[in-house]
Amino acid sequence: MNWIDVYIDEVVRHVPPKRREEAAVAVRQSIESSLSDEPSEAEVKRVLEEMGHPVVVASRYKQGQYVVGPRFFPMYVTVIKLVVPIVLGFVFFGLVFASMPTFSGPLFPTVSTFLMNMFDALWDVAIQLIFWITLVFFLIERYAPDDTPAPDMKWDVSKLKEYARGGRISKFDAGFGLFWTAVWFAVYLNAERLLGIYESTATGFSMITPIFNQAFLMDVIGLFVTVILLQVVLGVWKWMKGHWTYALASYNLVYNLISATFIIWMAGSSRLFDARFLSWIETNVPDGVLSFDWVFGLVVAITILAAMFDSIDGFRKARKTPTYRKPQIAHT
Repeated sequence: MNWIDVYIDEVVRHVPPKRREEAAVAVRQSIESSLSDEPSEAEVKRVLEEMGHPVVVASRYKQGQYVVGPRFFPMYVTVIKLVVPIVLGFVFFGLVFASMPTFSGPLFPTVSTFLMNMFDALWDVAIQLIFWITLVFFLIERYAPDDTPAPDMKWDVSKLKEYARGGRISKFDAGFGLFWTAVWFAVYLNAERLLGIYESTATGFSMITPIFNQAFLMDVIGLFVTVILLQVVLGVWKWMKGHWTYALASYNLVYNLISATFIIWMAGSSRLFDARFLSWIETNVPDGVLSFDWVFGLVVAITILAAMFDSIDGFRKARKTPTYRKPQIAHT
């Protein structure tokens, strides 16, 4: 791994596009001037650690006033990344469990109301958190004495290994995604024969009753095929591109919204389960032990959470995709 190139790429990622080339050249010159003619890997790492956190170095190439200056910016970003997800997670699960008793009546009004309330609550909480954290750091930046030491971010050059991977997508990950799509499609078409309640017999396991209503699944197969095609396009795009981009992350977001909506709609349909399965539940499960409303709420929570984290992760990886590469110099 070329430690210098990865370090420079991480620096210029935080620099305005118009100044990235200038910053890359300046940082490279600064690094190379501190190295011997044939530096060892240990020497390169030492110089990069002395250069400091890439975010701090990048701040030297930004113009204008700072809301949070380079001295405290790395700590500010760390606090945002730590506090906001934790608080939003607590709010999310709190709203889900508080809303479970309301999962009754017409499906679409219930789900749409829940999703709108969820989005409004998470948005408000996130904005409030970011505002107050930014205000605190702004006040510290403006009124702290000049000799106040900046928080020690413990910059470790080994972190560049993570940056070097950037937003790469391995062929295995892309291929496994396509394989899983094929498996999901096959199971859907044969749900009545594969997914059910089994009992052990002398000749092996025997299905007592299927869980899902195959007739209903086939009635909505057009919607399912649409979701599958979107997933295939996503998998092929990942395979061909090889790394995350903002366009790919945006498509992944759209796919997650559509697939999550489809799953929640399916989970709330009164026709989803086979009549024989419902009869088996009534006969074998005591009253009050299993609540379909509770199960539906759990499915909604898991589906939304999975879609949200996968979408965010796509944009996070796209942001890590290298934006600068050392220009090739023609030798004569």
